[in-house]
Amino acid sequence: MSVNLKKVVGILLIGAALLLNGCKEEKAEVGAAAPELAAYDLKGNQVSLEQWKGKYIYLNFWASSCGGCLAEMPSMEKLSKEFGDSIVVVGINTDKDDMNIKALLDEHQISFPNARDQLSITQERYRVTGTPTSFLIDPAGKITAQYVGMLREPELKAIFEKSRQKGG
Repeated sequence: MSVNLKKVVGILLIGAALLLNGCKEEKAEVGAAAPELAAYDLKGNQVSLEQWKGKYIYLNFWASSCGGCLAEMPSMEKLSKEFGDSIVVVGINTDKDDMNIKALLDEHQISFPNARDQLSITQERYRVTGTPTSFLIDPAGKITAQYVGMLREPELKAIFEKSRQKGG
């Protein structure tokens, strides 16, 4: 019976190793396919990049305690309306669950989609170490650029215009 138990344990260990090897975590890289999101909208529904298929996505990681994040939001809101035919701005909030981001977004009159990354899985996939960090994803789902730090409206507008020129 001891031999059978060793066999079973050995088979289970090999199976677990194969399973873990098959679950390699997606990592964001410019030029590669954008990793899937593991985030939920403010109503608790899972958010997916597929929702915005066919448009450029400006994926912006932000936190309520980040001054640069809050400072660039009005420009992103304005540009999301101006360039809404070709680009969607999607905010990914990195705060803990106890932060009321809906009130903050309402206060700043932000209407572009926002999601919460409660488990930090999306941040890990996108290798976000600080906020604001943003990614430009093309209509085919490929990351075309990464931006670390706050961008001013002229810089954001240049990014959005380039995307429109590329046929976004």
